[in-house]
Amino acid sequence: MMSSTDKPDLNNRPMGSSDSLLRLIADSVPALIAYYEVHTLQCQFANRRYAEYNGWTPQTILGKTVREAIGEAAWAMIEPHVRQVVAGKTVQYVREQTLPDGTQRVIEVNLIPHLDDGQTQLGAFVLISDITTQWQAERAIRDSEERMRKLAEATTEGVVFHHNGVVTDVNDALQGLLGRTSTDIVGRNTLDFIPERWKPTVSEYMQSGHEDPYEAAVLDTNGVEIPVEIVGKTMPFKGGTYRLAVLRDIRARKAAQARIEFMALHDTLTQLPNRLYLMERLDSILALARRRRTAVATLFIDLDNFKLVNDSLGHHAGDALLREVACRPKLAVRDADVVARLGGDEFLIVLTDIASPDDAGLVAVNLIESVSVEVIIDGRAVSVSPSIGISVFPDDGATADELIRHADTAMYRAKNCGRSNYQFFPRAGLSHGSADLTP
Repeated sequence: MMSSTDKPDLNNRPMGSSDSLLRLIADSVPALIAYYEVHTLQCQFANRRYAEYNGWTPQTILGKTVREAIGEAAWAMIEPHVRQVVAGKTVQYVREQTLPDGTQRVIEVNLIPHLDDGQTQLGAFVLISDITTQWQAERAIRDSEERMRKLAEATTEGVVFHHNGVVTDVNDALQGLLGRTSTDIVGRNTLDFIPERWKPTVSEYMQSGHEDPYEAAVLDTNGVEIPVEIVGKTMPFKGGTYRLAVLRDIRARKAAQARIEFMALHDTLTQLPNRLYLMERLDSILALARRRRTAVATLFIDLDNFKLVNDSLGHHAGDALLREVACRPKLAVRDADVVARLGGDEFLIVLTDIASPDDAGLVAVNLIESVSVEVIIDGRAVSVSPSIGISVFPDDGATADELIRHADTAMYRAKNCGRSNYQFFPRAGLSHGSADLTP
């Protein structure tokens, strides 16, 4: 162990050119540098930054113990670290420090044992770097990430973070949306949770870096498609970028839209297609029939004596009767055919791709039978019969309006013929044998 006369006095000894250069270098570097003797823990050398950082000069700090040099508050914090370096261990730690002027700083401290050739410890080098700016920047990032995490957990919308398409994190809302845990999601490709028909859209959106909202779908744990609105954002992270995507469940919106669209095209009482839907659909059916050179029949149905039901039993009974009667025509036609309510007690059926007018006549017979069956309303048996008029494309008209108008004309002929029967629109060369087909 060296004697007190052997202790290195790096500040007071006569300095040659190399010592002057060492002092110049030590005072010029941004780090704080000091050297303490191992037994007394007295300062033997300090550069200007170290001394002034603790409220001293390079001369006045000499001979001060670590405790005296840095103050009681700092000593209480670092004493365990000092004990470690005195025991011959290299120590590194980060701590906050309050300067004599009250300024708060963050420093990184390295304590390095100084050993002689015989591995006897003589002292310890102190190297301190002020990392306040770096620490503040990192803290700002941590705070930002924490805010983002809390926001992601607070929102009811699904949030997913991914890098090059691989999921890195998800919030609770997304786990609930997919019915999966984060363990099931993190580390997998985002496209694993996208239905096949939506994968090209989602993939292109991610690769191009678009940030405008768009609609797609995701798959839950049972493989059920869930419609979602997605908004993606490209975020900087550790010198690179990652993608944040927010997924909004739009099942309720889709259901509401479907309901609005349904109500716009369907009768609210019977749920049958309305006149608007009928005209759009009939135009398409006729266009296809022209290309294929096939026939289409329109059956105009009016309920006989319906007004008597309303007058005698009330409108609620009439509505109940209409709802029941509206269900019956659908059982007499094919899926490709159309059953619509025009209004009041008037209905229209479109039979697509019929072989001959006789096919329409057979359907009319079935309709008369099914519609005429009694309905029990408020404990009373109520029945009505239909009068049906038939027009056939292309002979009875080339447009939807002509066919409906001519079927309406034929329906009035049926009423004039005693009701509860069907009639074709009259034209030259057509035989009307509906009376024989009426039950």
